[in-house]
Amino acid sequence: MKKLFFSLACVIALFATTACGGGASTPADAAAECIELLKDKDYEGFVETIKMGENVTPEEAKQAKEMYVSMLKEKGDAQFNEKQGIASYTLVSEEIAEDGTTAKVVYEVTYGDGSTDKQSFNMVNADGKWMQDLNK
Repeated sequence: MKKLFFSLACVIALFATTACGGGASTPADAAAECIELLKDKDYEGFVETIKMGENVTPEEAKQAKEMYVSMLKEKGDAQFNEKQGIASYTLVSEEIAEDGTTAKVVYEVTYGDGSTDKQSFNMVNADGKWMQDLNK
C-alpha cells in the first residue's frame, strides 16, 4: 500500500511540475507549451501562463483571466476553426536578455489549411518559472 501511495504521489508531482511554464527550462520551451495549450483549446490553461502585474489584486487577476478566456473562446475558436487548427510549429528565434529575466520567443505556426503565421511571445522569468508577459 505504501508503494502504491508513493508511486501515485510521484506521478502527481511529475504532472504538477510539467504544467505550462512550470517544467520548462527555457523561454522557448514555455512558449511551446503555451502553443500546445492553444492547439488543445485549453484556454484556461493558456491564461494561467500569463504573468499578472505586481500591483494587481487577486480579484483583478481573476477578472482579467476570465476576460482573456472569454475572448479566446469567442475569437480564438473562430480563427482556429477557420484555419483548421494548429498543425505544427517551429522555433524561429529565442532572445534572452542579458540579465536572464526576460526573453522574446518567435515561432512559425502552420495551420491545418496550410497557412503559416509568426507568433511572438514576450516571456518573463517569475520566480524561476517562464511566463508570458503581456505588459510589453
